[in-house]
Amino acid sequence: MTAISVAATGTAWAQPEFDVRGRAHFDAAFVDADNNPELGSGTLLRRGRLGVDGTLTDDWDFQIEYDFAGGSASANDVRLRRSLGPGRVIIGQVKVPMGLSEIASSNNITFIERSAPSNLVVDSRRLGLSYHMSQGPIIFQSMVYTNAINQSSTGNDPIGVAGRVVFNPVNDGSSVIHLGVSGAVEDLGTKNSIRLRERPESRPANGVRVIDTGSISNVSSTAKLGLELAYQAGPFSAEAEYLSVNLDRDGASSPSFGGYHVQASYVLTGESRSYRGGVFGGISPSGSSGAWEVAARYSSADLDDSGIVGGEMDNVTLGVNYYVSSNLRFMANLIFSDVTDGRFGDENVNIFLMRAAYSF
Repeated sequence: MTAISVAATGTAWAQPEFDVRGRAHFDAAFVDADNNPELGSGTLLRRGRLGVDGTLTDDWDFQIEYDFAGGSASANDVRLRRSLGPGRVIIGQVKVPMGLSEIASSNNITFIERSAPSNLVVDSRRLGLSYHMSQGPIIFQSMVYTNAINQSSTGNDPIGVAGRVVFNPVNDGSSVIHLGVSGAVEDLGTKNSIRLRERPESRPANGVRVIDTGSISNVSSTAKLGLELAYQAGPFSAEAEYLSVNLDRDGASSPSFGGYHVQASYVLTGESRSYRGGVFGGISPSGSSGAWEVAARYSSADLDDSGIVGGEMDNVTLGVNYYVSSNLRFMANLIFSDVTDGRFGDENVNIFLMRAAYSF
């Protein structure tokens, strides 16, 4: 990042600093899906973000970042943050504090895409008011939120409340034990319909969703639950996550959907993943030749309940990551996806997915 100091009058606003930030993620996929005419090989600019962040005073900082992938600008983090007591209050659009995988930066996730249950259940960014704090091994994150920026709804806007608690009894740099629980309840305001659907953990080509509930009507509110477990010992790390969502419907049964993933990785060159504030970060190579990581993940997502047949999907992913530096890495994933009662019936999809990722 490049820091720019801007002089201002008054002691409270003296010398604020602004940093330019951004990321570019380029994907390419080769797909074997003979029974699915809509799935195909292709390339994609998955993320193309540009923004600024900085400090305004001793207490206030800010971040504004937009994503230009897909040919249009969409807001990511747009927020002000201030130190308050043992923590920080955040005003604006940020990630809803839920889940282990979703709350980590896309620059640092072990696999090219997050697991299917994470994408299905967890809201990414919403506009609201947050408070994050930590006391020793305990981390608490909370948020009251509504729609995302530029997201509209018919009638009354939704209102949601989310919270996440993390306990890390071991955190000495290279060794971590992480236990977490999170939940979110959202009143959708005017009766709404919800549709849950997901891809086979790959975005290029047509980005086709293979499991899909279709539109579920008369949903008045949602309740979400997340359970997290992670362990790191030097270059080895493992994690497991369970996520579910219950849809409260007026005049109809209330279905629950969700799933889980388990994964493990090993850094062949000996480095450890960073960890701070209940979130795993990236890997910084210790030598000029970079760092190599191998990883495996199993995920399962279930969209069948209460007469709704959206399908089930089980994925096995094998991954290799090469870190040129903390800002540049190349990733390769081999994905074996088994779908039951999906949009296209029962099918097996095999995908070789690659990514070049750069951030600054």
